[in-house]
Order: sequence, then structure tokens, then C-alpha cells
Amino acid sequence: MDKTYCHYHPAQPATWHCAPCARHFGDCCMPRNADAPDEQPSCPLCRAALTYLGAANRAQPFWERIPRFFLYGLQAAPLQLAALVALVSLFMPSGFMATMALLVVLISLTSKYLEAVIEHASLALAEAPSLSAAFGSGRFSLFFQLLGLVLLSAGLMWLAADFHSEAIFMITALLIQLVLPAIIIRLVLDKSLLAALNPDAIGAVIKAMGWRYLILWVFCFMLWSLPDSVTYLLAHGLPRVVLMPVATFLFVYSLVVMSAMLGYAVFQYQGALGFAAAAEDEHAGFPEPEYRKRRALAEAEIRLKEGQAGQALEVLGKALDRDANDLRLNERYHQLLFAMQSRERCLRHLAHYLPLAARQNPAQAATAMLNARQLQGDYLPEDALVCEKVAEALLARHKTREGLSLLRNFHQRFPDYPHVPRAYLLAARGFAEGLGQLEPAQKLLGFIRSRYPGSPLLDEVEALEAVISRLAAN
Repeated sequence: MDKTYCHYHPAQPATWHCAPCARHFGDCCMPRNADAPDEQPSCPLCRAALTYLGAANRAQPFWERIPRFFLYGLQAAPLQLAALVALVSLFMPSGFMATMALLVVLISLTSKYLEAVIEHASLALAEAPSLSAAFGSGRFSLFFQLLGLVLLSAGLMWLAADFHSEAIFMITALLIQLVLPAIIIRLVLDKSLLAALNPDAIGAVIKAMGWRYLILWVFCFMLWSLPDSVTYLLAHGLPRVVLMPVATFLFVYSLVVMSAMLGYAVFQYQGALGFAAAAEDEHAGFPEPEYRKRRALAEAEIRLKEGQAGQALEVLGKALDRDANDLRLNERYHQLLFAMQSRERCLRHLAHYLPLAARQNPAQAATAMLNARQLQGDYLPEDALVCEKVAEALLARHKTREGLSLLRNFHQRFPDYPHVPRAYLLAARGFAEGLGQLEPAQKLLGFIRSRYPGSPLLDEVEALEAVISRLAAN
């Protein structure tokens, strides 16, 4: 199954789907509300309830996580189980019935733990389940279902042998081996052997994974063969009393690794297998105010990409009614008004947005000022501090003439502003450094000296005058 991506952000994996609109949305478009985690999100276009896709589209392919599965089996609980089974194997009773009873107990406990491993891994949980948690539910039906599966496989092999054809026997054995991973996956998901043996259910698993199912099967076959291979290599060098627990330990360890791989394959292909689960590290959501802001911004972007600029503007307007001083909302609202060339509304909004941006992000305010000048060539903010802050940001961007225009006749426009010397010192630097016009710079510095003799900026004025004098001399 190929990954599905957000319709509006092709680089972002999809986590939600709207059937009526045939649209996929990523977390980029569907922020979560941490204060209402059970809130059902709706489509921003048609308001229908969305279907959660889980983290399937963000999952790392299972074949890229092979080393992690081997490390998974080295956690405390799997090692404890493997050690326990290996230890018990040293003290098997001599009687047939007692041996069979002990084997049933061991296999039941092991199969119960392996079931818990698959369930945990299907939720992408990195930590293996503890033994107490795995054995605490009291349900050991998987043992009997696996026993039924073994008996059924043996029956099929017996029927194949009746044909007295080596080809038929080998094909039957290969087919049974091929479908076993899919059957085990369905068995853990459906909790029913009959449901797991349904050809449609088996086919759904194989179809979901496509050719990648063969990769899963190859690794499962290798893990199944690992204990036998190691035991064969050690058979001539170790006594039976040592070889038996070593082989048993490796067998349980391999089964845990295999179960972790099968479980993660379920997580990776969860959408096609009919369930959805979030990743362990998935973002829990945002507090209510932040969530509403992000939701409004995302919906406005979606509306805009759908060619619904008016609706996008309406969404942002409602968000600003709730949070009039949020800089990001105001910035997006301004950008949209400017893009739509809505001159009057954009200029009205600038009266609120420009002072806000000048305080929090002067560079952003400078961009808004340049936009305003395109709509109205002689636009000037009505606040002295805003003019000064925006002028400074424009000068920093080498928009010297635009910045100086905000400081022209500053003392006449704002006679009560206490920082006129600071503004004119800024203007003098603009003339001298930005335009190379030394005479206007000298006049401004002289004006500061004569009109504001007590200004704390006189040292800076003197330093700039010295620089200008050297430049003029050259």
C-alpha cells in the first residue's frame, strides 16, 4: 500500500479523510484540541465528520526497522520469558502426561505473551509488554487456536502426501508457510481462528502489503530457522544439558522478534487492515486558544487553495473577533486583503495591524508598510513610535528612501513625542550611510544639538558628525 499524502501539502502524510469531498488532510490541516481530545474533527469544506487514518502514512517501513525488532527482544520482559522457559526445559518430568501438561502450560504462557507483543507493536509501542500485564488478562484462547492451526496444517500436509507427488507436497508446504504470517496477523486482530482462516481476510493482509509481504515472509522464515541453525552449529561442542536451554532461549527470543515485526507490519498497514492507531510520539494537541487559531489559519489556507478567497477572509475575520491581537492571524488577514487588492479594508486593517507588528515584529511591519504604499502612495502611520520602528526596519532592509519618508518633518508631525532626537539620529544615519548624502545628515545632527541640548544621544551625535566630517574631507 502506497502512502497517502495531504491534498493541500503533498509532502505531509495524511491522517484524516473526508469521503464526500474525496480529500485527505494531514496534521498540518487538522490540528488537535488538547482540551477536548475526543472532539471529532470535521471537514473544513463540507463540515462532514472525518475518518481517522491513524499514523499509517507516517510509519517507517518495517524492513527499515529490522535492527529495532532484534533490540525489542532484548528488553527485560522478553528476556525474562526466554530465560524462564529455558530454565524449565532443564527440569522436564519423565512421565509422558506430566511432560505434555508442562508443555501445554509453557506454550500457553508463551503464546499469550506473543499475542501481547503483536498487539503492542501494532500500536507502535517501543516498550515490550511486561509479563504481569501480558498474563493478567486471563484469556489464553490463542493457544487452542494455534493448536487448531497446527492440526489443520498437519491435515493438509497429510492429504498432500496422499497424492504421492513430491511437487504437490512441496507446493502445499510452501503455500502454508506463505500464508502463515497473514493468518497469525488476522488471528490476533480478529480473535477468531475461523475469521483468520477466511480467504478474503488472508487476501486482505497480503493485498494491503503487496510485494512487501514477501519481505515479511522471508524474515519470518529466517527467524523461525535461526534457533535450529544455531543449535546445529553448537550440537557437537556443547553437552545436551547446556544445548537444550540455549536452543529454547533462542527459540523464544526469535518468536518475540518475529511477533514484534508482525505487529509493526499491522501498524504500518493499519488503514488497509481496517483499524487506525496513533503513533506513540504523536502530538497530543494544542491548548484551546492555540488550537482555534491554528484551525482558522489552516481552514483559510484550504479555502484559498480551493479558490474561495471570500470564505477564507471570513474565517480569519471570525478568528480575529476572538483574538484581535494575535500577530499571525493579523498577518494572514493583511496578506489576503492585499492579495485581493481590497484597498479600503486593507488600509483600515493596517491601522490596527501595523502598530501590533511594529511592537512584536518590526521586519513584518516593514513588509506591511511597503504593501500599504502600493495601495496609497503617501500612506503614513499615525503613531510616532510605529513610524520610528518601521523606519528602522526599512533602513535595515536597505529600503532607505521608504524609511526616511516616515521620518520626514517628524518634529512637526509629532511635537510631543519625547524621542524625536532618536528618530532624527536614525534619519541622519540613513542619509549618510544609505544614500551617501552628507549635507542633510549634518543638518539633522545640527538640529538635534540646537533643539535638544540635554539629549542623552549627544555623544552618538558627536561620533556620527566626526565620521561625516572625515567622509566630507575625502
